[in-house]
Amino acid sequence: MHTPTNDVIEKVRSPYQLIEIARHPVFGNQLLINGDLQISESDHSYNVAMTSPLIILGKWKRVAILGGGDGGVMKELLDIDRKQNRELEKALMIDIDSEVIRLSKKYLPDLCGNAFEDPKSEVVIADVFEYLGDSEPFDAVIYDLTIDPVREEQTRREFLQELMEKVANALHSNGMLNMQCCGTQSYDQLTGVRREEIMNDIYSALKPFFSDFSEQQVFVPSFGEAWTFLSARKV
Repeated sequence: MHTPTNDVIEKVRSPYQLIEIARHPVFGNQLLINGDLQISESDHSYNVAMTSPLIILGKWKRVAILGGGDGGVMKELLDIDRKQNRELEKALMIDIDSEVIRLSKKYLPDLCGNAFEDPKSEVVIADVFEYLGDSEPFDAVIYDLTIDPVREEQTRREFLQELMEKVANALHSNGMLNMQCCGTQSYDQLTGVRREEIMNDIYSALKPFFSDFSEQQVFVPSFGEAWTFLSARKV
């Protein structure tokens, strides 16, 4: 994403990554992981984009959030259910790093609110790769993880293909996936990776398992650009 100019409030190196909370004069408190901006208090549009496609499902009882340790996506999901009576029974967030959750509760209350304490929410500290194979089926999965490989020997396409097969297997028939993808600029200014390359890898990983693709491009204030979000239905 982007590396902002800000003042670091707290810095923690967990077993998995460097986590920083910083204060920006315009965007409020921010979560950074390994120096990369994840989200800011100003970025409610990100969480709306991650959850709003699920509205077309009608009712949904079980929804999984992969990543999303800041709690913003979970809060938005719970708010939709509360306002529209979507009959949600369980919002299950799976994140590998409890330190992200702890710091977000402390410093990003505008994003997460009381989502972690809601009776319909459940947090599982686990590796998504390992957990999905043992879970009950979901009506929807919200993918709020990196799209870059977490194993050195894997390409992005291989990483996504492996994970998206697990996501598809974790969904009910005709269940929905919604995910964050990348910026809308032609290439990432920090990495030099072209947007077209990233989107091609994502579609290549999804097409064996999903159809009815729909893209949103939504401006996220602290990213300084519109971000691409993609939804699809399980084949």
